Amino acid sequence: MPSESREDGNPADGNRLSIVGIGPGSPELRTSAAIKAIISSDFVVGYRPYLELIGDLLPGKRVFSSGMGREVDRVRMALDLLDEGSVALVSSGDPNVYGMAGLGLEMAERPSDVEIVPAVTAFTAASCRAGLFFRESVCAISLSDLLTPWPEIEARLRLAAEMNLPIALYNPKSRRRDWQLLKALEICGSREALLARDIGRPGEETVFTSSDRLLEEEELRESINMTTLVILLGQGTFRGPASRKAAINLVGIGPGQPSNLTQEASSILAGSEEVFGAERYLRSIEGVTAARKVTHDGPWPERMAARYDEASTVADRGGRAAILTGGDPSIFSSGWRILDRAAKPIHISPGVSAFSCVAARAGAPLVGDFALLSSGREPEKASLLARSGFAVVVYNLKAEEIAPILEAVSPSLPVVLARDVDRAAERAIVLTAADLLEARPSGFRFTLILAPPSSYIRDGRIIARRGYENKYSY
Repeated sequence: MPSESREDGNPADGNRLSIVGIGPGSPELRTSAAIKAIISSDFVVGYRPYLELIGDLLPGKRVFSSGMGREVDRVRMALDLLDEGSVALVSSGDPNVYGMAGLGLEMAERPSDVEIVPAVTAFTAASCRAGLFFRESVCAISLSDLLTPWPEIEARLRLAAEMNLPIALYNPKSRRRDWQLLKALEICGSREALLARDIGRPGEETVFTSSDRLLEEEELRESINMTTLVILLGQGTFRGPASRKAAINLVGIGPGQPSNLTQEASSILAGSEEVFGAERYLRSIEGVTAARKVTHDGPWPERMAARYDEASTVADRGGRAAILTGGDPSIFSSGWRILDRAAKPIHISPGVSAFSCVAARAGAPLVGDFALLSSGREPEKASLLARSGFAVVVYNLKAEEIAPILEAVSPSLPVVLARDVDRAAERAIVLTAADLLEARPSGFRFTLILAPPSSYIRDGRIIARRGYENKYSY
């Protein structure tokens, strides 16, 4: 039977396990929801370097840490501590993006009682820093073969390359593992590339280069480590100028609730004279800012042009202005039109993406490699990606576009269909592909997540296995 998620996303009463995304690292990219979840917990458990990033939130807490490769131990510790109080299990970036959400739900006795707190993830933060926008699609692939066999990784790389998808390569290289990056670059062919190192942390750096240079220059490759993201540009990618600080700010406000605003976004909005955006975005920030709020009608190009022109006028008189996007600016927003028009520096403030919030409501459907598609106009692309082992998120679906995608995947594949997540009219149901086909939903503006083949539904939540079961006993 389909299982509908709690509309408030909160676990049952009693001691709570919260799997909390702390963002890429800097305090300014934490959300209010993450801060609240950590501060309200009795215990905090995490990987030692991540706990150091949130040291200011830990006074008065009982803190338990462990080193790399001890993920199972951390989850077991967090679950054992629930007998004594509420626990925050912290994950860098977003817990559904190569994070702790999957393992935490898998080991929990009742997954429905576990709260997943979404966050800004590393590849969107890096994209915002560098002025990258994904207008049609993007995928994330980890090059670490510790949990995923290399042939599976290579097959996904080849499919993404054939489709010319932009690709965010996580875990590109370590001291003991360096040949996988070379192989990935050879598979993906000649492309522009972004190296994003230590985003949101001391020493942050973004460098544009190319896959050809990376293949040719050993010194350039040597600059890459486990805290580096390699983003290969592809079809539909827009690259524009971005500034770390500017009077005009393009602000990702997340999917809806103010609790998912980052600290940076809240600060920008509070300090702005005028804020521009769609009416629903302006309503969602009521109480966050006293700025004059302005919306515009008409087609998207004209609306975005008007917002930039009026924001530019504010900047000319020495003021500060903000232009809002839903979710994260880099993911399928019209924010690229601002940079395409801009004659002045623009600061891009990352936000919690819609796919992160939908995933958090559903459980842990995205903890492995995944692909995002901006629409359902190419159902064969979505189903082909799903059959190759990607989790797939399709935005802006009409009801009639759902069946062609589902008919080409396994009937038992777990899926989530959502609409207006993080808003007052939120709906999110977890079920199998066959059950969703039978339900025949009507409407539009849906988000659909196809979980990977390794996933299953338990206690109304989707749990995707990343391969820990092959390495550890639990």
